[in-house]
Amino acid sequence: MLFRSWLTFTAVIFVVQVILGLLAVLQHDAIYSELLRQRIAVIAQTIVASYKPIADLGLPVSMIRNGDAVVSRAKEMDAEISAAHTLNPSGIIVHSTLDPRPQKVPDEVLTAMQLAETETWGTETESDVISGHNIERADGDTVAAVAVSYPKDRLSQASAAIFRNMAVAGILIWVTVSAIAYLVLRLLLAGPRRAIDRLKPLQDADQRKTGPPAVSYEGDNKDVEEGVFEAEVSRLKHNLSEASRQYQSALRFLTEDAKAEEKDAHDAADQGAAQDRQVHSPKRTGSLAGVLALRIAPAAGIAIVFSAIVLGLLVLRDVNRSIEPELAARANLVGVVVSENVRRAVDAGAPLGNLVGAENYFGDMLTRLPEVAYVAVATGRIVLEAGQRIDPYLAPPRQRKDVRSHPILHQGEEIAYVVIDIDPAFIAKRFRDVFLDMSVVALVTALIAFEIMVLLTSRSLTAPLDRLQRLAAMQAAGDFSRTAKPTASGVIAGLSRQLSERAHTVHASVENVLANAGSVFKGMPAQSVRARFGFDHFPPAPLRISYFNDIRLALFLFATADELPLAFLPLYTRASENLWPWLNQSVLLSLPLAGYLLAIIVASPFARGLGQRFGLRTLFLAAGVPMIGAHLGLYFAQTAQEIIFWRSVTGVGYALITLACQDYVIDTATRETRDRLLGTFTLVLFGGVLAGVSLGGVLADRLGQQNVFLLSAVLIGVSAVLSFWLIAPGAGSNAGSEDRFSLRAIFAPLQNRRFLAVLMGVAVPMGVIMQAFVSYLVALTLDSLGASTADIGRALTLYFIGVIAAGPLGGSLAQTGLPVRYLAVLAALMAGLALALFAFRPDVTVLVIALAVSGLGFGLARGAQVSLVMAEAETGLKDVGIVAVLGSLRTLERVGSVVGLVVMAGIAGAFGYTAAIGAIAAWVLAGTVLAAIVFLREDPEKTRD
Repeated sequence: MLFRSWLTFTAVIFVVQVILGLLAVLQHDAIYSELLRQRIAVIAQTIVASYKPIADLGLPVSMIRNGDAVVSRAKEMDAEISAAHTLNPSGIIVHSTLDPRPQKVPDEVLTAMQLAETETWGTETESDVISGHNIERADGDTVAAVAVSYPKDRLSQASAAIFRNMAVAGILIWVTVSAIAYLVLRLLLAGPRRAIDRLKPLQDADQRKTGPPAVSYEGDNKDVEEGVFEAEVSRLKHNLSEASRQYQSALRFLTEDAKAEEKDAHDAADQGAAQDRQVHSPKRTGSLAGVLALRIAPAAGIAIVFSAIVLGLLVLRDVNRSIEPELAARANLVGVVVSENVRRAVDAGAPLGNLVGAENYFGDMLTRLPEVAYVAVATGRIVLEAGQRIDPYLAPPRQRKDVRSHPILHQGEEIAYVVIDIDPAFIAKRFRDVFLDMSVVALVTALIAFEIMVLLTSRSLTAPLDRLQRLAAMQAAGDFSRTAKPTASGVIAGLSRQLSERAHTVHASVENVLANAGSVFKGMPAQSVRARFGFDHFPPAPLRISYFNDIRLALFLFATADELPLAFLPLYTRASENLWPWLNQSVLLSLPLAGYLLAIIVASPFARGLGQRFGLRTLFLAAGVPMIGAHLGLYFAQTAQEIIFWRSVTGVGYALITLACQDYVIDTATRETRDRLLGTFTLVLFGGVLAGVSLGGVLADRLGQQNVFLLSAVLIGVSAVLSFWLIAPGAGSNAGSEDRFSLRAIFAPLQNRRFLAVLMGVAVPMGVIMQAFVSYLVALTLDSLGASTADIGRALTLYFIGVIAAGPLGGSLAQTGLPVRYLAVLAALMAGLALALFAFRPDVTVLVIALAVSGLGFGLARGAQVSLVMAEAETGLKDVGIVAVLGSLRTLERVGSVVGLVVMAGIAGAFGYTAAIGAIAAWVLAGTVLAAIVFLREDPEKTRD
């Protein structure tokens, strides 16, 4: 147990360190490359200024006779530049610093120039970083361009150095945190290990054939006070003791010629033991995996966060050191360019203090070089300046730390100097996105780590303990029909083997005495003798128990894979070719999601029947294969119509798998644990959704939107393999009576006014928020406001965090005495007001707040509406039934969501995204009013909450 938990722990930390290190290296390379391009772009722009008069006159740039000398100024400003060219729009080089002059620039350079949307453009080749600036006439037509190349050697060396530093730092952090983790886990798992060690005397007593030691179940109450795990071990000790007594009684019955009164006494003792077992019947131990995982999870979270923070600080330090020479070169370039331009103006007779347009020129340079916070021309006082001073007392001193100056000479004498201040927080600002991405990766990794720890804990400890518990309880009742096949060593495995050997021994003894006695033994028919010990129709068979923990990791990864595209799917559809030009684009962008929801509606009624017929494992595999194909189809899709089709296919698979998993939980849980396990099922499902949404935005921003679908296909394949490996064959099949689909059952509850109020006033409006706002409008709105795909994913993360957090919050509010019907109204009201606020003030911050608040509202309303509908199903809709009422709510809510999605898409196309969000807010608030009116008219004595 300790080793497996520690191995999982260290593996998760290692994965986090690797991912964060790679993100840091990639961001470093991106920043360094961008800084290089920006610097040489300033050089290109300076050279373009010499061509501008010729271009404005309409003359070709080849008319400049000293053109090679003009571009050679690039070498004067930076000696490390490999080449500078002047080229015409077809890519032919007319002037160059190279001798002999090349005929044409590489194709990628020409393509970058032709596709550029601004005057400045850039690209990279295998050996060079290239920046260019177009030469335009006064009418805006491009007549030529200047391209400056810089060797990538410095970038490659800096990248290799950062990679080495990150590798060394990551390994050291990993080893250190792993060593600490071992000690922490040893401490956290000490209690469960001690509890298991208390079973050792039972195993030793059986091996010595001395009989079971006296065990007082009631005397172990002190163990119960120690926790759930210790309580389970106490129950197990009692059952093992009773099982030993039943085993000895069985052997005496089969081997001794007991008198009738002794037989009666044994029967009475057996009956008393069975009754005692019923009084102290063990509960299912499936929750123990979650209990132990919750013990370990805080330590895992702290370790992940701590290692990420340490690595982040080291990243900033090393990146600052790596990029500092480039920042110094850029500052020096600014000083050279500014001092040169000012000198030429003064040489031409312009007074230093009257340089018209100089400050605008400085401001444009600061825009191109964002790390330069402030530039000024001073003579002891400020003459010209642009930007924001980092130090308000910067200007008068000639030189101070982190401030660079360059003299301005006129006729051999210094008449002024240029002061340049670099923003010390520039690198940290540029790494803001990386740190946010690191936070997302750490969050997703922590969620996956928790699920893995629950699985491993269940497989290595709690599941074997539960099997031993069930086996001991059966033998304590005199049933020897089941065995266990432990594959590990230890106390639990040893006890399982002993109980299995007892079952085989009793069976062999029964068959032996019946073979000798014939059809009657001690006055009992042979079949009754077999039935006495549980051998009705078969010899001892392996005990098979199905657990929710067997499917939760596969379910989590499946939900993650399905929701990876949520942050960018409308944007991905918009970028594809449209074969229906007659259809409004906003409506078209909503159709992949609408098709997905309709597919869920159509497939949902068949999920339970298919699961019961084929079993969960078979259904998971059967639905997973087409889903993998659908995500590959989305990867290769070229048109919006292909995206609509393949996304609809994923909806079918999502409905079949998630609902079959839910039915599996319902069928395998006991009545006492069903509500808790259904709540856990929802948390696991939404945890996967949260991980997919947040991670999908980051990956789309880093790897491209198209490549995310490949990862989705891989994750679905992994989840299908896990389901095949972990779920027992046939699990879930024939688990209960098959429910038949009926349209009448869906519409029957609509005659009830309170059900209709919940549906139209709460469920459908909140569904419209989920589908039309969260899954559709948020991505398009944030994109229009300039947000990146990663920003969209992080914003959506807040919504699903609110949904998950609302579960325990709703329970706490209910415990305070707040009626559930009012909780549902308040939840919808807060979500509607949050969206209305954005409609009146369309701002990124307000939209993010609206997402978080509406997530809380959705989570609160989701639980409240189910509670209200179930209460109504037990009273006013008793003749319809709970299953039919809940199915009606779920189906009609999705139908309403689809209608709302398409309607809001039409409003967005006609009036804009803000108007569509305002329309959703109005819909939600109107539904809130409707529900409130119905609830207020109800007699509190007749309304059950």
